[in-house]
Amino acid sequence: HFKILIHHKPKTMGTRLVTVSTFTLLFSTTLLFHPSLSELCNPNDKKVRLQIKKGFKDPYVLTSWKPDTDCCVDWYCVTCDPKTNRTNALFVVKGGLSGQIPPQIGDLPYLENLELHKNENLTGPIPHAITNLKHLKFLSLDWNSLSGSVPDFLSQLKNLTFLQLSFNNLTGPIPGSLSKLPYLWSLRLDRNKLTGTGPGIVW
Repeated sequence: HFKILIHHKPKTMGTRLVTVSTFTLLFSTTLLFHPSLSELCNPNDKKVRLQIKKGFKDPYVLTSWKPDTDCCVDWYCVTCDPKTNRTNALFVVKGGLSGQIPPQIGDLPYLENLELHKNENLTGPIPHAITNLKHLKFLSLDWNSLSGSVPDFLSQLKNLTFLQLSFNNLTGPIPGSLSKLPYLWSLRLDRNKLTGTGPGIVW
């Protein structure tokens, strides 16, 4: 019996370098023509943010929110968690927002900070969808033109530490349920048309 031995010529260093360079080029080209593969932003968060933008009237301040860009890198007025890349803060201060707060706000489940501050044409009630934001700690909706009551459902935001609703057109009684928020240490409701006394919190 004869054994046939086949000897493979080992790759030279030059061959390996060419192979690595070719792979790098192909990978870079793929990212160039398919930017979504390298995008940090969570696709669900991006979709929701674009809906929020559409919900405001002529939100010039949100012009950087474009579907073909990375919403964790290129978009203003938002931040993403560096580990999960989920949206954790949305803040528009003196941004000229108008219309009502879009209910899609409640579809950003990892939001911890929501600040819509000094947008005097921001009207309507505080949306119930905010109760979906179970991680929310900081809620500032002051210096707008919000109307309606201070909703009792805000007491569902168990992680809330800071609630600021001053300088709006809110009416009615101050819900005592706010005093049951275990971590709330700052509550500002002044410069509204509210009745009754506030809960046992400095406001």
